[in-house]
Amino acid sequence: MSTETVPARQDAILLVEDDVLVRMAISDFLRGCGYRVIEAGNADEALALLAHADIAIDVVLSDVEMPGSRDGFALATWIRKNRPGLDVILAGSVPRSVNAATQLCDQRAASQPYEAQGLLDHIRRLIAARGARRGR
Repeated sequence: MSTETVPARQDAILLVEDDVLVRMAISDFLRGCGYRVIEAGNADEALALLAHADIAIDVVLSDVEMPGSRDGFALATWIRKNRPGLDVILAGSVPRSVNAATQLCDQRAASQPYEAQGLLDHIRRLIAARGARRGR
């Protein structure tokens, strides 16, 4: 019988960002902080991933302004309806977008350009609160 301990499940972030360089930088940063990062280049790609209930995701971090048939607002609205309890952080550079994102997600939106420590603290708070709700 093995006495090895099973490591804790790695928290997963779905990062939805159309700018490849920004997506790479944020995903590298989050991986360096110990998170499993799943990347999507737009809301349509994210929805394809989210439609699979077997993909464990703890937080969705999405840009608001993206090309494609849906933007970050449409993505967050879909998540609220179809994956209730999944936390979403919307990020935008236009003040009107940031204000609307804050209202839609019931929490402070992230502004762009991203501030690494503030973003990390925001993610940690959401995951801790989610763990408390689940009793983990």
